[in-house]
Amino acid sequence: MKPNSIKVLIIDDAPEDREVFGRYLRQHSTTQDFQIIETDSGVEGLELCHKKHPDCILIDYQIPDLDGLEFIQSLANDEEQQFIPVLMLTGQGNEGVASEAMKGGASDYLVKNKLTSEGLYRAVTRAIEKAQLLHTNDKQRCEIERSYRELEQFAYTASHDLQAPIRRITKFLELLQMDLQDSLPERSKDYLNRALKGAAHMRRLIQDLLDYSLVGGAQNSMEPVCLENVLKEVLTQLEVMVVSTNTIVEVDALPKVMGNQTFLQQLFQNLIANAIKFRGEQPPIVKILASRKGSKWMVTVKDNGIGIPSDAFDKIFGIFQRIDNGTQVEGTGIGLALCKKIVELHEGRIWLESTVDEGTAFHFTLPPCLDKVKEGIPEAVAIASECS
Repeated sequence: MKPNSIKVLIIDDAPEDREVFGRYLRQHSTTQDFQIIETDSGVEGLELCHKKHPDCILIDYQIPDLDGLEFIQSLANDEEQQFIPVLMLTGQGNEGVASEAMKGGASDYLVKNKLTSEGLYRAVTRAIEKAQLLHTNDKQRCEIERSYRELEQFAYTASHDLQAPIRRITKFLELLQMDLQDSLPERSKDYLNRALKGAAHMRRLIQDLLDYSLVGGAQNSMEPVCLENVLKEVLTQLEVMVVSTNTIVEVDALPKVMGNQTFLQQLFQNLIANAIKFRGEQPPIVKILASRKGSKWMVTVKDNGIGIPSDAFDKIFGIFQRIDNGTQVEGTGIGLALCKKIVELHEGRIWLESTVDEGTAFHFTLPPCLDKVKEGIPEAVAIASECS
């Protein structure tokens, strides 16, 4: 059984050329049926696109009423017709014309006096296959964007609806604690404190889940981001934690990368906060540095904390995964999963090196703004210059 018929619209003011191209395609009728539609007018060609819905269009570069480039532009502005592939035809080869045609949106550029039946058949079928892939990709992109918008709306609604009753519970518990603080037995005071801690934990969990769900959403635009500026903002937000724990933060020169500034701030904030929370007996020392790793930048956040057992390396980035390291530090088990998702959003990877009781180093890669460090410039100078 033959495949479905392919409609090909030929727009050329030379009837003999239309005849030749139609005959070329019909020579392949044993493998593919072609329905040929002809016109000598670009304006009429646009009308035929709406009436006949061709699968492919052959158009002469020079048509008196509407030349090939104008035709392609008109087609591109029509949402219903923009994915119809257009093959530009010309009487003689010209690299300038070919370049102009391809930049204008033509699927291919064909020279009439060099065209063969087999060549035209391959060009038409290849253009149709490519257009179908582009159309499918566009529909998938639109569907993904719609899904992300729905997810963002759901996440916002769920967060608001869940946070509101927890805020009320917390407030009533605090009022109850204030009213009965002096008359409650120690056991009841302990119950109230546990209830307040549980409510606070639930609020953090809901917020962390919201943050996790929004990474990768429709609004995750990428732009040049200076990591030094990101780190300054993060350290400002963590100032109370840093000062209260006598943490020393050492920062080397950091580069500019292509990324999402909001998510990169979350990434650094989670890693630095973890380094401080899981500290050892000595005051925390957190070192942040960057180096070139192939075509990407590798950033390292290193601490002198309690470390992570090697058998936990594989699962530590999983959501809701918490490692039993003998500490009483509270958490939701989402922080490192969020870090991994943010790094992967930036087409990088994250991994760690750690020794128990000595410290942990988290490494992650990010895409640079520059293609490569300029030859002859020391890496440290190149890094500093990117953020200048």
